[in-house]
Amino acid sequence: MREPLEFLRDAADWLLAPDLGVCIVGSQALALACRRAGEPGPAPMDLDLSWRLDVDEGAELLRRHGVLLATTDGNRARGTLAMKLGGRRIEITTLRGGEPGQGLGQRILADLGERDMTIGALAFELAAGRLHDPHDGLAHWRQRRVVPVGDPAQRVREHPIRWLRYYRKAHELGFALERSIRHLGLPPALLLELPPEAVALELRAVLAKCASPGRCLLELHEDGVLETLAPELARQFDGRPAGPQRWHPEVSQALHLVLALEWAAARTTGLDLRDRLAVLLAVLGHDLGKGYTQAGHLPSHPGHERNGVPYVEQLLDRWPGLADPRARTLARDVCALHVEIRHFDELRPGTLADLYDQFFRGRDYPVDLFAMAVAADTAGRLGHGHVGADTERVVGADLRWLREVCAGVDAGSLRQRHGDDLEAFRSALHQERARALATARPRRRGH
Repeated sequence: MREPLEFLRDAADWLLAPDLGVCIVGSQALALACRRAGEPGPAPMDLDLSWRLDVDEGAELLRRHGVLLATTDGNRARGTLAMKLGGRRIEITTLRGGEPGQGLGQRILADLGERDMTIGALAFELAAGRLHDPHDGLAHWRQRRVVPVGDPAQRVREHPIRWLRYYRKAHELGFALERSIRHLGLPPALLLELPPEAVALELRAVLAKCASPGRCLLELHEDGVLETLAPELARQFDGRPAGPQRWHPEVSQALHLVLALEWAAARTTGLDLRDRLAVLLAVLGHDLGKGYTQAGHLPSHPGHERNGVPYVEQLLDRWPGLADPRARTLARDVCALHVEIRHFDELRPGTLADLYDQFFRGRDYPVDLFAMAVAADTAGRLGHGHVGADTERVVGADLRWLREVCAGVDAGSLRQRHGDDLEAFRSALHQERARALATARPRRRGH
């Protein structure tokens, strides 16, 4: 967005009145501090404001200026209102901490003292043009550190979601995580007291915003948090082998998942958020079955693909909002088929017809996303990152051919021929699809 001071002066210069105590806070305040210091800073898209008015006073003022927008009861309870300025939705929150009768400077310091991390504990006071940075957020930004404001255990007790946010923010920015955060001494069960949707939102942010989501999850595992959040995922990081060294030169299942997620994260940067998350969730869950392989079978994981599907469902059921229905279907399918589908040319026509009917028949099936997630499994093998694009191309071409051939069978005439005998119709349709695939396969190979 435009430079925030210029934007606010143009859109609502009445917000600069000294008695309102309006401040730019959070990442925009940090960005302003960086610009003033001649430092590279964040490029936030949102603009968050604070002021001294309470919710009722603030709502009345915004209503008088014709900019008040509806917001949730939860937001109002937290002192947050919404307004429309210059075509944008802007949130403004009553300064937290302190007493209403205190001076503005004391109110701002109290508010910043309740923030979660120092790089977000800055405020720019509009009327005075004064920057407040009492917890050295700018210095910590320069040092590339995520540092809590005050006692991190107290911050987490106030809002347990901060526990995940500290890790996510460090990996999103590529910063070091302060040791005090990694040694909180709090029970991870605190996270289970949160609304599941809030945890799901933070897990989605780990996938969508971190260059290496697997490394973030690995750090949560090392610190004893992941087992409580997702025991299915924790087993991916417990030291078990990914498979025989011949097929998995990276040896460790943890490293395999880290590499696969890194490849998928880099590959999906051009996708919209919904598609990006669908692919990353599918990669996240593709090997969950390996966590339940009997010790006597290791280092191999026979049947882990289909065996893993119930654990994918279990993970997604625990955190509603983590996956929409399409992403859930993709995660299940990739888990079940990510090995079998790479042997497409070895599968019999009847097997291919079964796969089409059971998995790939839907008109809007996301073939390209499926191929990308399967390719991440290939690219997640040490030294095989360059093979991922070829796997993606081949799997995508195979499935498009399968769908084209099977969809070309005249199901309508078969239905007329068999009338109300549904079983006979289904059997005949399967046979016709298998026959069509067998006939078309030599021509396809000839190309």
